[in-house]
Amino acid sequence: MPSKEYAVIVPWTRQEQIDLFQLKWKVGKPKPDWLFLEKDICRVGCGATKNKGVNEAVRQGYEHVVILDDDCFPDYGASTLDELAHKHIQNLNPQPVKMYQTVTSPLSRGTPYKERSITYPVACSIGFWTNIGDYCAVRQLSHEGKQMTFYPQTIYGKYFALCGMNIAFNPHEWQPWCDFINVDRFDDIWMGWLWQKEAYRRGYCFSLHGPVVRHSRQSNVWANLAAEAKYLEETETLWIDIADNDSKDYETLKDLLP
Repeated sequence: MPSKEYAVIVPWTRQEQIDLFQLKWKVGKPKPDWLFLEKDICRVGCGATKNKGVNEAVRQGYEHVVILDDDCFPDYGASTLDELAHKHIQNLNPQPVKMYQTVTSPLSRGTPYKERSITYPVACSIGFWTNIGDYCAVRQLSHEGKQMTFYPQTIYGKYFALCGMNIAFNPHEWQPWCDFINVDRFDDIWMGWLWQKEAYRRGYCFSLHGPVVRHSRQSNVWANLAAEAKYLEETETLWIDIADNDSKDYETLKDLLP
């Protein structure tokens, strides 16, 4: 089957929300074949719905997938879904990561004058969001709507909270590591730590320079708090358990999850 460049995958549950999404992104009728609007018909969860869309895109021969939540609208990063996808794909090209640590000022003997970065291939392009930050319930209550500052950067060897509502990657290279975990509020976080473990082993980095979108809706803080409380204690150190484990096997590492 000939390779197709990209698919955009959008999970949704409410008709009025997905209609607004298509209006904001100026999606024409009929919608393009590369746009997968995945309805969570059986309420299986956001992560499982995203995985379904990725698997269907792979089956149809798409090379890259872009995942976008239905409450993410255009901002200065892109005005159309086509533009968003192409910016994400461009961001998947190899990128330099600052890897040499300076320890004095002025710089001490032996410090390279220019070459302090190594260029790595990119596992995933990640874009940030304006307007409503991606807070956990505790921080949402604490900050009371405070605007979140984000830091575009390229990361290698360190663990971070990967938000899965504006990302792009090549699933042919990364399944099952890029599969969302079917646990509410931790589907992308736990997936991200497993993926980071494998990506760093292969010599890949993560680029947080993807196109910026506008996050328009905050989910219910009390429902989030109830869902997050089930695994809050385990999640505090889960990334350490994954990072320190000697296994290269996905299922073995996945068994570390609560």
